[in-house]
Amino acid sequence: MEIAEYKQMDQIESDHPWFVAKRKFLSVVLDKYRLSLGRLKVLDVGCGTGAVMQFLAKKNFEVYGIDPSGEALKYCTLKGLSVKKSSAEKIDFSEDSFDVVFALDVLEHLENPELAVEEIDRVLKKGGIFIMTVPAHQWLWSYHDEFLHHKKRYNRKDIINLLDKKFEIVKISWIHGFILLPAMILRFFKQFQKNKDSSSDVKPVSYLLRSVMSGAYFLEVNLFKVFNSLPFGLSLLAVAKKR
Repeated sequence: MEIAEYKQMDQIESDHPWFVAKRKFLSVVLDKYRLSLGRLKVLDVGCGTGAVMQFLAKKNFEVYGIDPSGEALKYCTLKGLSVKKSSAEKIDFSEDSFDVVFALDVLEHLENPELAVEEIDRVLKKGGIFIMTVPAHQWLWSYHDEFLHHKKRYNRKDIINLLDKKFEIVKISWIHGFILLPAMILRFFKQFQKNKDSSSDVKPVSYLLRSVMSGAYFLEVNLFKVFNSLPFGLSLLAVAKKR
């Protein structure tokens, strides 16, 4: 990502509704698969500025993170988190090290995500769990993806093809459902702006918009909790078990 994006992320991800909702979706998954029981050793691949690591630490996990960006790791170090500079394609940990590995909005940045999946399989213990999220719908490709240095957006078949050789896929679900239509509209009209804003859509939001988004996400996360899936969304979440 652009260096400026890390500063922006660090400033807003503690209370921005999109980031808060992502952690709530994770919380539902962790509870459903009983991963919050016991002090499991977990790895956050592409940990960014560390908000997910902090969230996991509060759930009593033994948490480690890696990221190829020294800029991102500065923020993690200031928060007292245990991190290493390392890429997803060559994880600097020995095999069978972790009970759970997370790669949240990471694989879309990689030229060869297959290498990352092989590495995640290597560092996971037998029967370990891999949890990932990726942006969905290649037809939604826009300035947002280009600014964040994405290589592609995913569909269900992409995830199955990526994971099936190494993992038993436990679930795939859409998330961030209610913002799918607003994102489509925003990105459609921005394509026609003469002076395009060269940045991502991840920005601070007003109190009113935060309240609206938080209310919508409250409903969405609870629907996800009840039905274990959502029928559409801006992103995909997958849970897989090492064979």
